Amino acid sequence: MADDHYMAENGVGNNAQYHDYHHHQQIPQRNVINRPGLQNEPDDIQRPLSTLQQNLIQGNLQEPSNINMRDFINELEDYVPTIPDAVTTHFMRACGLDSSVVEPHSYMSRLVALATQKYVSDIILDAMQQARMKGLGQTKKGTKETRYCLTNDILEPVLKEYGIDFVLPPYMH
Repeated sequence: MADDHYMAENGVGNNAQYHDYHHHQQIPQRNVINRPGLQNEPDDIQRPLSTLQQNLIQGNLQEPSNINMRDFINELEDYVPTIPDAVTTHFMRACGLDSSVVEPHSYMSRLVALATQKYVSDIILDAMQQARMKGLGQTKKGTKETRYCLTNDILEPVLKEYGIDFVLPPYMH
């Protein structure tokens, strides 16, 4: 209580300047990078856009000439996805999609399987990158190959980046 009264009388704690040795200290400014060589440089620097970025914003990109959507869909029929068609159609039906769209071996179920495979592989690759940065790999003596084990500790922050809540069941704690 006495300290609060002293602080109120002397203006301390109300964004006032300290009247002792703190008066000569520099208070870091907001939005300024405090690194050697970058003194007083704001962290929200405006940099010019590359031509690719400008074209993306303006919508001036042309479709590549070697990609044809019809050919892509035809190739999907011959593609064997990592996720089986039965699994894909089961989950598509469980989500309430019309049965005419969800036929096994249709281009739509193959397209969903391909997109899901890409999504899962991105998550796994990000988790592997996290494991590499943390140095969690095991190297065998005879080879220089480093092996990584996917654990919940590695997977949890990656899933949070993708907006997936990761909750362990109670028996795993």
